Amino acid sequence: MESATSKAITLMTVALPTMFAVIGVFIFATKALHAAFPAPVEEDEDDDDEYEDDEDEK
Repeated sequence: MESATSKAITLMTVALPTMFAVIGVFIFATKALHAAFPAPVEEDEDDDDEYEDDEDEK
């Protein structure tokens, strides 16, 4: 029984830091990809027209 408990504790001490390391790698990779390929900024000409139309109606 002690053997199973010690194996479980050993597995937990290895698995938890590994899990957080993998999450950290994904966060770093995501930030690097966003920096390398930024999302294009869309001009909202339609929204501006609608806003102007709303102002004219008032």
